This record gives sequence, structure tokens and C-alpha cells, in this order.
Amino acid sequence: MDSEPQISVIIPVLYGDDCWKTLLADLTSFPDSSEFLFVSNSEQPAEFSELIHQFQLEERSHWYQTLVGRAHQMNYGAAQASRSHLLFLHADSGLSETGIQRLIQSLKSHPNALHYFNLKFQDQSFFLMQLNTWGVYFRSHVLGIPFGDQGLCLSCALFHELGCFDESAPYGEDHLLVWKARRGRIRLQCTGAEIQTSARKYQQQGWFKMTVKHLWLTIRQAVPQFILLLKERIGSWFQGKAPSSSS
Repeated sequence: MDSEPQISVIIPVLYGDDCWKTLLADLTSFPDSSEFLFVSNSEQPAEFSELIHQFQLEERSHWYQTLVGRAHQMNYGAAQASRSHLLFLHADSGLSETGIQRLIQSLKSHPNALHYFNLKFQDQSFFLMQLNTWGVYFRSHVLGIPFGDQGLCLSCALFHELGCFDESAPYGEDHLLVWKARRGRIRLQCTGAEIQTSARKYQQQGWFKMTVKHLWLTIRQAVPQFILLLKERIGSWFQGKAPSSSS
């Protein structure tokens, strides 16, 4: 019987963001072997100890203070992790017990893959947010580019093999990690379950502005990565076609 994969859940928290409080209830559905690493550029909040005690998570929850920057925070969390697999989870995410079980099954079926969830916005009260949900599905399933808000999960060994998150990137460290996986011919595996994320930025800054901004930044970063991938694949093809020295 295959043993269940043990998971370190790494949660980057920006100074002043309290979304992590809502996430605690979802974390109780993870197996007892899991650990939860909150990594922030702020000190441990006064209520942290009380809240994790309330949800009976105190034995496996830790708060770390480090430099600002999501890539740095996630790399720092990965360095502290003691489990075999890493799940990078945004603080404003929502995961059901079913979703967690689907992740575990996906890890057991494809231990060497990079796993992700289907994204659903928590507030889809207007049609435009549903368009974004469909767009994310197309981007991740058809184009093969899931993003960090879809809960990227992979083995600790594979994460370090890929070189961790690029802390020098001005944005899109999750996007770049996925491209590294694709260049390394790593399987991208959807769990088939949903992960929820907040739509607050779209509400605060406007749907059109945020959608166009994200689309432009994605294309700007994806094009050179695609060209690099294409060059490597063509190079590998020519190497395979080249006559051996013994022939």
C-alpha cells in the first residue's frame, strides 16, 4: 500500500494582509502529517498563537519573518520545510476537504509531476469574472501555463532541481517556475478539483484594467520563455538526428 505523501504548505503573507485567518479553517482538512509555514515580511501577529490553537494547528504551524517579496518568502519557506512535497498556497485561497483529498490522490498517481488546481473566483456574481475563470482554464489546460494562485504543488526534490523561484524576476516567479518545468519535460497535472481565490483586486481596481494588465504581463514574460523552449526542443531534435561518431 502506497504511503500518503507528506505536505509542507507554504503560505506567503504580505505585511498587513489578514486573509490567512480565513484560510486556517481549510487547513484543518489536511492530513495530520502536514505542516503549515506562514512566511511574511512582518512579525508574527499577536493573535496567531491563539487562532492556531483554536483550530488545533499549533503543533504544526510556524510563522517566519523574512524579507519582502513573494519569491523570496516561498523559497525561504521551502528551505524550512521538512515534508516530502511542497504546496505553495496564496493566503487568500480557499480549499475544500474534497480538493485536498484530490491533491493527495494526484500526488500518489503522479509523484514526479507539477500539480495544480482549477481556479474559481470567490465572487463570480457578474459574468465578467466567469470569463476570467474560463480564461484561466484555457491558459492552464490548453496552453499549459498554470499560475501560483492555482496552488502549485511538487516534490521538494523537484522544486530544488528546477532551481526554486527566481528572486530576481520583477514579477511572475510562479509563471517562470512552470516554464522551467516545461523545459525539463515535467508533467503538468491538474488535480481536477477547484481552488478558490479572492476577486478583490478586480473589484477594487476594475475588471478591465486588471484583466488587460495581467494579460499583457503574461504575454510579455511568456514569449521569450516560449522561444527558449522552442530553441531547446529544436536543438534536442537535431542532436537526435546527428550521426553517431561510431557510424
